[in-house]
Parts: sequence; C-alpha cells; structure tokens
Amino acid sequence: MYDILKMPLRYVSRSLRYIIRSEINSSWAHRDQDIQAGLQRKALEETIDYVERNMPGVDSVTSSNELLSKGLSLVKGDGLICEFGVFSGRSINHIASHVNTEVYGFDSFEGLPERWRDGYGQGFFKVDRLPKVSKNVVLIKGWFDKTLPDFVKSQSKAVAFLHIDCDLYSSTKTIFDNLGEKIKPGCVIVFDEYFNYPGWKEGEIKAFHEFLETHHLKYEYIGYNAKHEQAAVVIKAPA
Repeated sequence: MYDILKMPLRYVSRSLRYIIRSEINSSWAHRDQDIQAGLQRKALEETIDYVERNMPGVDSVTSSNELLSKGLSLVKGDGLICEFGVFSGRSINHIASHVNTEVYGFDSFEGLPERWRDGYGQGFFKVDRLPKVSKNVVLIKGWFDKTLPDFVKSQSKAVAFLHIDCDLYSSTKTIFDNLGEKIKPGCVIVFDEYFNYPGWKEGEIKAFHEFLETHHLKYEYIGYNAKHEQAAVVIKAPA
C-alpha cells in the first residue's frame, strides 16, 4: 500500500481528485435513491405552492419562538392561554415569559397516542418526568379527550391564544371538538406542524379547516416559519 504522504505532489493531486470525484458520485447516487429525501422535497414543493396561493403579503419568520412571540403580540383581551403538546417545556416556558396570566399546558407525557408518520410511532416523545416550567404554567397531564371536558366546564373565559403542537389529525380534532365553542373571532392559533412535511395535508391543517367549516368561521394568516412547519392564524367572524 502506498503512503500518500510520500507520493509526489502530482500523484497526490491526481489521487485526491479521484477520491473527491468518487465521493461526489456516490453522494449523488445515494441522494437520487433516498425516498425520504424525495418525499420531503415533494412536501416542500407542495408547501411553497400553498404559501404562494394562500399567503400573499404574509411576512415569514425563521424560528418557531419568533412565530409564537408574533402571535402573542396580537392577543387581545383576557382569555385562556393554552398549549397542547408540552413535551420538554421549551415552548410553553417561552409563552409564559410573554404573559402575566396562567398558561395551561396539556400533555399525556406518554408520547404519541398513535403513529404519526415514518419515524414517529406510537409512544414517540414520551418523557419519564414532567418538565420544569415557569411559575405561571399549569400542567394538565392526561390524554386530551379525558382532560379537556372537565377543563372546559371549569372555565368561563373564551380562548385568547392556542399553541397546537400535537402533530396528529386525531389529537387536533379532539382539541377543536372540545374547545370549539370557546374559540371566537380574535383568537390567535399557532400550529407547530401545519405543513412542509410528508403527509401534512392530512394533519393539523385538515382538522383546523374542518373546525372552520363546522363553526362557520373565517381566519387570516399572520405569519409562518419559512424554515420549518409552523404557521399562525387569527380567527375572524364570517363575512
């Protein structure tokens, strides 16, 4: 075997060119056969088309926290502040730092109740202990369909701000089925998995539009994350 450090420079250069060319060719070959990468490219193309058709003039942001902050800045009145899908507590603590009222965080902490998509099976996102949260955060542990009915009965206020970070169509539908009567014009909703992933048309966005149709409400986009999957809306009264 040759020691490349002892080879003449002209041969080293030739050898390096060969290695680099081989690596590039190999990389392209793998990329062309990468199904997941292809599915994501397709999802991105569909999302770009959706943004062009439905969000003209809507300003984008480049992080989920920036979108949460923008949504919170548009909250009017004294209403409920809720997050669905707490996980590590990162986003709910961000929300809590922007308000002077209680923030309700709903999560089973048992992970996904069912498969979401490739790589995210039942139980994904399970945590062994509750996250550390700000003093004004109230965690409500349990599956949404079990915890929401009693919560709704105990609250007289409408919902001012929702952060929906539960991934699944079924979980999002449960939220809207239970909170629907408390979601009024002016309510701000930030979705964490709205689009830009394989299968997005069957997820949170589908449950949201079904809710709008059922309750005869309109909405307006107020922002989206140009680097990921988040979008934010404000609920409007029907024309």
